[in-house]
Amino acid sequence: MAALTVLAALLGPSAAMLGPTEGAAGQTEDTGAILVLVTDDVGRPIADVDVSVVGFGISEHTNASGYVLLDGLPTDANWTRYNVTAEKSGYRPSEVVEVVVSPWNTTEVSLEITGGIIYCVVSDSSGPVAGANVSVLTLGHNTTDAEGVCTISGVPAGVLFVVTVSASGYDTPQPQNVVLDADYFEVLFFDLVPQTGAISGTVRHAVTEEALYLVSVSVTVGTLTMTAYSNSVGEYRIPNVPSGTYNVTASLAGFEPASVPGVVVQNGSETSGVDILLVEKPTKLYGIVRAGTFLVPSVLITVVGTDLSTNTSIEGYYEITNITAGTYSLVASLEGYTPVTVVGVVVPRGSEVQVNINMTIVPGPSISGLVLSSRGDVPLSGVVVVVIGLATQRNTITNIDGQFVVTGLTQGNYTVRFILDGYQPVELGPISVPAEGAALDQVVMEPVPESFGGFIFGFDLAHSMMILALFLTIIILALAVMLRIRTFEAPDKAPAVYDQDEQQEEEEAPAERERKKERKK
Repeated sequence: MAALTVLAALLGPSAAMLGPTEGAAGQTEDTGAILVLVTDDVGRPIADVDVSVVGFGISEHTNASGYVLLDGLPTDANWTRYNVTAEKSGYRPSEVVEVVVSPWNTTEVSLEITGGIIYCVVSDSSGPVAGANVSVLTLGHNTTDAEGVCTISGVPAGVLFVVTVSASGYDTPQPQNVVLDADYFEVLFFDLVPQTGAISGTVRHAVTEEALYLVSVSVTVGTLTMTAYSNSVGEYRIPNVPSGTYNVTASLAGFEPASVPGVVVQNGSETSGVDILLVEKPTKLYGIVRAGTFLVPSVLITVVGTDLSTNTSIEGYYEITNITAGTYSLVASLEGYTPVTVVGVVVPRGSEVQVNINMTIVPGPSISGLVLSSRGDVPLSGVVVVVIGLATQRNTITNIDGQFVVTGLTQGNYTVRFILDGYQPVELGPISVPAEGAALDQVVMEPVPESFGGFIFGFDLAHSMMILALFLTIIILALAVMLRIRTFEAPDKAPAVYDQDEQQEEEEAPAERERKKERKK
């Protein structure tokens, strides 16, 4: 009875028509049955399919669930073999399947009828559209692949179907009607119009115009940043950008970021030719040169195969900038030290690479020491140290710690001079240098005495006197001009001026008048 209950559930309404006891009672020790499920080529149960037993004139139709029961089939203890097939208008018939029927039993079998295929090709103005949803009423839906192609299988011929397409970011196109003919396939094309636009262009090196790969190119839409990456020829494309005006920004490690403002995007169109030039960041190769704990100044650092070189500072520091990206060898050299070559120094674009170098003093006599200022015993850096021997002269400078080392000497007597602006020179000698070298005690340098200063800030005495004389001359000249102006404006108020000729004329006037009177008489 349990088996009959399951059979009734599978058959649905047909089982109800048969009646649960009739289906069982129909089988005897001389008969059996076949339960057939008919599906299409994508596994959908198909109703109203004609299922027949070949050569026996037995035929039944599947119910809404795709099932049909063929019962009362003669058999015996040795079992009987029957051939069954299924067919329906609009489908290719199923294969003929051999079924073994035994007394009292129901044998289950599945048959497949084959429908046609609808191919849908979905694209926009830029090419295939992947992930678009293609739907056929009653047959279900599918999505397009990377080529923009979607396949709907199991479609019966001779039946009208409506095919619709939808895709995020696109307007919905008009549905298309299709009826498959005897060829059992049809190709439909859908052109989508974006609800958004796109931005495209190239990214290149600002100097060499080399195409730059994997550059991050982005636009910001509200709180969302949309990003694309340039390909091997420097091309990029940002799709699905809403209409508006944007700044397009590009960035790549080793380069300064760059942007193109005011890029206008319109729905359904692509704004092309938004090209971006990236400026490579300056490269820098730097480091510290030591000999043990001694910071070595004046070491020549050379980049092999280039014209780039520099010398270490009093801190033992060197720096070489604007090196083209690549792999290099460095050579550090200084008289009295064993040259050092560093190979395989990789300088990436726009990067700063640190390479510290340890040098070894050439074996032999040397002179070393520490130079201090008499004011607080402060180490003096940059002091020129001149070592003078019988047939040799060697120069060096003190480092940031006031230390110096002169190597590669021979045994003998030497004079050592210390020179620094603002300090009185110091000369020591003769100094005997043995095979193990000589270490001087602390060398103390005295500042140069300050000369008498002038009474005007920032000037010495002589220049202060010159400025004072010029100032007094200007005052006297100004007073003279002022008095002269007053004389012209008010002569009666002008200061009296003594004139000896005028006084003599006044004294001689009475006598002359008397002589004139005598002549008249």
